[in-house]
Amino acid sequence: EALQAGETIKLVNGPFHARVYRSTFTMDVYLQNTFIRSFPVGLGQPGMETPTGLWRLKPAGKLVSPTWTDPVTGKTYEAQDPDYPLGSRWIGLEGVAGDAKGRSGFAIHGMKDPNQIGTANSQGCIRLHNGDAILMYSLLMPGHSRVEVVE
Repeated sequence: EALQAGETIKLVNGPFHARVYRSTFTMDVYLQNTFIRSFPVGLGQPGMETPTGLWRLKPAGKLVSPTWTDPVTGKTYEAQDPDYPLGSRWIGLEGVAGDAKGRSGFAIHGMKDPNQIGTANSQGCIRLHNGDAILMYSLLMPGHSRVEVVE
């Protein structure tokens, strides 16, 4: 339905932020400092752990179904490829503090295999169910949102 004159609407004054807990495979989302909800996540496998510290969204790093090259195998995947491992949303991150400082190539993204949520199986990225990744894509804003990864 269209808005009508005189209707009251609620506007959310962000920004939204996220805190990822490696020990529980959980991402909590906050509106400013107010807890909103939690999401289950998949994280980096042993030897490729998701770095702790503070991250910001990479400028122009929010992408829909991007081409992705596996940094281990060098194989490139397009979204229509049946083996495409990412979901439809990619939120690129750059590290600004802690072990994350100066790091890039990491992201929050959806995934093909939902059974890997709650496990350490990625190459360091923060994986979400695809619907959750789409929601986070709409909430997190470059230049405003931050993502903190803690133990």
